[in-house]
Amino acid sequence: MKGVVFDLDATLVDLGEHVRWREAQGEIVEAYRACGCSNDDLSRCTSKGLFNLMHEMDTRLAASKPAEEMKRIREDIWAVLDTYEVEGVEKCGFMPGTLETLNWLKARGIRMGVCTSNSGKVADQVLARLGVSAYFASVIGRTAGLRMKPHPDQVLACFEKMGVAPRDGVMIGDSHNDVLAGKTAGARAIAIPVYFTRKEAMEAAKPDAVVKSMSELPAALISLR
Repeated sequence: MKGVVFDLDATLVDLGEHVRWREAQGEIVEAYRACGCSNDDLSRCTSKGLFNLMHEMDTRLAASKPAEEMKRIREDIWAVLDTYEVEGVEKCGFMPGTLETLNWLKARGIRMGVCTSNSGKVADQVLARLGVSAYFASVIGRTAGLRMKPHPDQVLACFEKMGVAPRDGVMIGDSHNDVLAGKTAGARAIAIPVYFTRKEAMEAAKPDAVVKSMSELPAALISLR
């Protein structure tokens, strides 16, 4: 194993606990409605969580909208989300065991990256405030031209910037989308479920290992070798 790519929120840090997701979702639903998404589609997807909603709506819109219009729609939606996510930058902290695990990886020369559905700018701000920016060779957030997880685009871009082949790496995250993106990219995947993780979806994604916290990650990584 030469590299590890982490999800950000609910994996490395507790950013989401300090973001008004319900208000953000309400505003984003209205934005999708204005783009032509049907009330039926929005109603069916709203209960799946904000990022799953965004994935579903993006897929539906991309089937009928030209690429340039989709780029504008994504940027408009992301701009709304950015204003909410930034509220958590000054309030969030590490998930239990995170700093110890990062130091363990650093001491062994294992390259690290972050691949997140959150804003890349917000991710950079969070890592800088917590004093760990230098630990990461790559930080990939929402990016025009890169489909978000569960697609592998962001994960592949993260590994490429790290200089690590996906087959020599591991993706770590709290959701089934993290696992699917990592495995589709050609990496192995370890899940660290949290209270809102969709259990059945996670089981269906077939992670290579499941741990209860970041503190258990070193042992799980050793077992994958």
